[in-house]
Amino acid sequence: MRIAANAYGEYEGRFWHNDTTTMSLQGEYKHEEGDLDAAPIEITYGFSKDHRPDLKQFVISLVMSDDLPVFIQALNGNTSDKDHFREIVKEYGTSLREKWGNNKIWVWDSAFYSEKNLREISDSYKWITRVPETLSEAKEVLENADMEKMRSTALAGYRLFSIEVGYGGVKQRWVVVFSEKAFARETKTLEKKIKKEKEQVEKEVWHLSNQEFYSEKDGLTDARKKEKRWKYHKISAIEVEERNKKKSEGRGRPGKDEPTQTVYRIKAGFEKDKSAIEKETLRKGKFIVATNELDGEKLSDEEALKGYKEQQHAERGFRFLKDPMFFAHSMFLENEDRIVAMVLVMGLALMVYSLAEKKLRGALELENETIPDQKKKPTKKPTIRRVFQVFEGITVLYRGSEKVKVLNLRPIHRKILALLGPEYERMYCTGYG
Repeated sequence: MRIAANAYGEYEGRFWHNDTTTMSLQGEYKHEEGDLDAAPIEITYGFSKDHRPDLKQFVISLVMSDDLPVFIQALNGNTSDKDHFREIVKEYGTSLREKWGNNKIWVWDSAFYSEKNLREISDSYKWITRVPETLSEAKEVLENADMEKMRSTALAGYRLFSIEVGYGGVKQRWVVVFSEKAFARETKTLEKKIKKEKEQVEKEVWHLSNQEFYSEKDGLTDARKKEKRWKYHKISAIEVEERNKKKSEGRGRPGKDEPTQTVYRIKAGFEKDKSAIEKETLRKGKFIVATNELDGEKLSDEEALKGYKEQQHAERGFRFLKDPMFFAHSMFLENEDRIVAMVLVMGLALMVYSLAEKKLRGALELENETIPDQKKKPTKKPTIRRVFQVFEGITVLYRGSEKVKVLNLRPIHRKILALLGPEYERMYCTGYG
């Protein structure tokens, strides 16, 4: 935290974006009884965000301010996001405030949103999070949201309105958001689900029509059980076929005096459940962003949405940490202390990477300059990854311990170095070749 605070200087973000990821490991990582207490973290099985539940893992927690990392921590492999998001604030919130000020707002994904977390954090800290759509209260709000009440925003394709609620005994503002892109994407997915269910329903209805029941009631009950499993379809008509069947095994009609029993077959028709589909469609493209900052002057609805959308800064940081170009996508360290130390090194590398990228983009904007991206098109927002690729092939010629010449520097390299500043030019420009 102290290193980041000293390094960032004029860069001042408003939000702290906190998220976690998992790093899978090969190996047993077994400990003798009593040794585990001495280990800084526990390498164990847990929910894998890498989709490798068969491997042991540890968790990395990252806090970003804007697109700059301010805090990184290695955690036990079975750490729960819901508990960790609460504990990190209680354990490190005061220290972060001392370094960065009191006006920061924490941002989390929907894993934070629980009654316990809201009650324990809300009195001391401001937060923004997404409300899980699984909550009955959220479902009701999304289904009944009046599109005519939603106002346009400066964020293209978004409309919103807000209400105040008291979920979990905590006063908060729910910003109900409609996204045109999300609506198009989610309705397309819904159509695929409806089509897939139709194919399944057709099979079930066919099998039902060929199944014999020994009572009409049993047949109708089975049909209704199947219907209850359908989300987007319903039975439109039912016909019961009744016939006599000989009790003994064998084919053909029963003889005159041969004992028989009555069996029933259910012929069912089905159709789309328009009411259920309409109800589902009403929720599409909508989500709820919650905050305990009730003062719209201090944090507008649009600013709350923007703060939540910037949660991608943490996700982008994780992509860097897992990029084989910078770090191996798998770790091969046997000792937990070394793993914790490596996570710190990874955090420092991310800090340097982020600062360099921010510095270069700021200089390009200030000078109204561009550099070519991977497709040779001009851009003012290059990634430092792209810059590293541009600088591949640069060679330093030494005579003994003396640096004599930097070879293969081209105009694009000199342009980037000039934009980054004289310190960078001094490191490279002792001579050109």
